Amino acid sequence: MLDLPLSQWLFMLGIGLLVIEIAFLGFATFVLFFVGLAMLATGGLMAVEILPQTINSAVISVSLLSITAAFVLWKPLKNIQSPREDREIEVGFVGHRFQLATDIAPDQPGEHIYSGITWRVVSDRAIAKAAHVKVVQADVGQLTVVPENEP
Repeated sequence: MLDLPLSQWLFMLGIGLLVIEIAFLGFATFVLFFVGLAMLATGGLMAVEILPQTINSAVISVSLLSITAAFVLWKPLKNIQSPREDREIEVGFVGHRFQLATDIAPDQPGEHIYSGITWRVVSDRAIAKAAHVKVVQADVGQLTVVPENEP
């Protein structure tokens, strides 16, 4: 096992670093990711004999490719990692929009058929028939709605 070519060692170490970075560190730091990618690329270049299989060429190539990967990928990866506060996340039925078939009021629920199920439609205000509404809360068998033009 120890008599493997340097390119195969670089492949194994590169995959190991990527697994550690992604699986165990949760992509919290990018250093292992960049070095792992550089090791995979260097191993590939050595396997197709573009680079000689020497320690010196491996160290130089991994260093240069790590720096290049960091320079090119830092900003896109940082954008993926940072949370977006301005995005509205809609889960399940929340955010679903439809047109009312009947008038509804706090004391007069309506109905809406969605996915083959008849849902009870309620609101804390009166909304006229044919108005476009948005679901703000979904409970068992019941959709709470507001007019679509409200937040």
